[in-house]
Amino acid sequence: MKRKTAKKPETSPVRHLQLELRELRRELRTTARVYAQRLERDLVVTTDAPAEKLTREQLHRVRDIAMLVRNRRLRPEKGRRKDLRKIENLISDLRPLVDDE
Repeated sequence: MKRKTAKKPETSPVRHLQLELRELRRELRTTARVYAQRLERDLVVTTDAPAEKLTREQLHRVRDIAMLVRNRRLRPEKGRRKDLRKIENLISDLRPLVDDE
């Protein structure tokens, strides 16, 4: 007769990988959430910047950046890193408008 052996916790490489991937998934969610929050915060700061008393040069920059933002070509449904970089670059291009004031 075969004896039933007590089940040992599985220590196979596959199990270790599964545990690591679960942790990686958590870190991905956290990183993506914090990244999006940072970009949104930067965007809010730019949006809330006062528009009065801008110099002629600043007004020209505002117009140029508005055209860049308007002409953006994104495909968010594809979830591409390229689109995230475009968004981040647009937001960082807006930053000097706030810093100059």
